[in-house]
Amino acid sequence: MQLSIYTKNPHAKAISHLLAKNPATVYERHVKGHAVRFVYHQMTDDELYASIFVTPDSLALVKDNEAFDITHYINDREFAVSTIFLSLIRSALGTALNGKPKDDYLTYANMAFPFTFEFGPISSSLTDEEIRNLWEPLGYEVTIDAMTSAKRARFLTLTNSITLQKALQQLFILIPVMDDYKHYFIDEAERERLQKYGEGWLEAHPMRDFIFKKALRFKQLFMTKNNEQKAVKPSLNTQRYEAIAHTVAALNPKTVIDMGAGEGKLSMLLAQMNTLTKLYSVDPSNQALAKMQKRFADTHFASAPIIKWGSLYYEDKEFTGVDVFILCEVIEHLEEERLPQIMQLITQTYAPKHVIITTPNAEYNAVYELEEMRHDDHRFEWTRQQFETWCKEIAPHYDCQFKGIGDLHAQYGTPTQMCIMTRRDSHAI
Repeated sequence: MQLSIYTKNPHAKAISHLLAKNPATVYERHVKGHAVRFVYHQMTDDELYASIFVTPDSLALVKDNEAFDITHYINDREFAVSTIFLSLIRSALGTALNGKPKDDYLTYANMAFPFTFEFGPISSSLTDEEIRNLWEPLGYEVTIDAMTSAKRARFLTLTNSITLQKALQQLFILIPVMDDYKHYFIDEAERERLQKYGEGWLEAHPMRDFIFKKALRFKQLFMTKNNEQKAVKPSLNTQRYEAIAHTVAALNPKTVIDMGAGEGKLSMLLAQMNTLTKLYSVDPSNQALAKMQKRFADTHFASAPIIKWGSLYYEDKEFTGVDVFILCEVIEHLEEERLPQIMQLITQTYAPKHVIITTPNAEYNAVYELEEMRHDDHRFEWTRQQFETWCKEIAPHYDCQFKGIGDLHAQYGTPTQMCIMTRRDSHAI
């Protein structure tokens, strides 16, 4: 199984930095017993041709408790580009998928390149026309080469002018749709992955319903028995934002900081609170700030968010003495050894009345059948006990209350854990 990437452009060399792979070395890792390799066939200032491929261990696909969910010992899973292939290469392509290269190359992450992607073989029951209907509305020129007249195994060549991140996200959504097979448990996290990777293009796709139905085929997350669209429960992200907003509202604050606000989705909810006099939507990414600006435009708020550049690594005197300081899914993206200094800045220098922190519950990853962390950009993920211990130790002059967000599992708890810290000289929750 392999995926090749080709482009010819005056800035082609920058693609190696988006991929975070050194052209002078061969990248090789072993994931669950399978060899993952990334090589450059050609690399010049204006031309790049690279491939990522997997050499599978046939026995590792079927043996003991670590086996993939496949039903036959001899099958095409070890050869086909499928969800198994994608899960094995996801970590290697994590920087490109997240669009977060080093700061010097952020410009190129947002730049469209004339890419050609080649991958295969795919094992699909879809016709050539159905496959074209998946890709052509996104601007791709599609070439399909069948290995036999039965067209059971095919290789695809896709050509488009597009950013590397968006192209890879489209590949990670549409390859499983073509393959008609998923080796992992499909649940709420899968719908969130569709929302994340599909942002900006999936909702408008003419085959949107078909893509969702195929992607979520083993769970009633999208379709009913009568093939009618059903109302689905809110995504975990939505539940998280609503839980935080509900908690903040109960504190009746006047000043709130949404630190690491990203695109401003949580701030949108907080801005509906008429008790606020100041709501800061803060992020260190200029790209995120631009998205916030666009999201907030022409929207009526009870308290309009103040969009502000800011970082947990730099003191900002405007943040001193606020009522509520929020870190929603932020700490796990930071180096663990830097957290004490950051929390000292927050709890001792800024000294807010309340600090609200949410972070993934590492135990719940077992429900998702994940052996690695939930996202490629996470530096760590903590169990409930680790999180509770850390919160109590890091802010000894605050009282801590812990809550779960999301579906409750009897053994593993909830997917998100939340701590509400209250300074001892302020009112308790």
